[in-house]
Amino acid sequence: MRLLRVFLNPYLQIFLGAVLDTAGQILMRKGAEAVGPSSGPLAAMGFIPLASGWTWLGIAAYLISVTSWLYVLRTIPLSVAFPLISVIYLLVPLSAKLFLHERISLHRWLGIALVIIGVFAIIRPLMRAEERL
Repeated sequence: MRLLRVFLNPYLQIFLGAVLDTAGQILMRKGAEAVGPSSGPLAAMGFIPLASGWTWLGIAAYLISVTSWLYVLRTIPLSVAFPLISVIYLLVPLSAKLFLHERISLHRWLGIALVIIGVFAIIRPLMRAEERL
């Protein structure tokens, strides 16, 4: 019972949702690359990557992430939850670098750092206000 209460902590769910969303992004990218170049109307509309198992794993990660997000929205204010989910702006580029070996410029890292600093500047007073409720 205690473990379930820890798992259902909305802040942990935000983090898990962000990790699952990040995994979905990485898996979808792998799925898009796995099918190789193609042409025709299906390729133009982006349907070809649906033939990859990576893409379907990415979709599954998104679906689980959405259920986590819906739970969060039932338990804490959106004005608190939404800035926290912005950790995705750090997790996705970091994961792209680690797992896809993408190059991320120093300017992009600085921009990401500014976003994260801004999120914490916004969220800190909101979290304190929520604790008083």
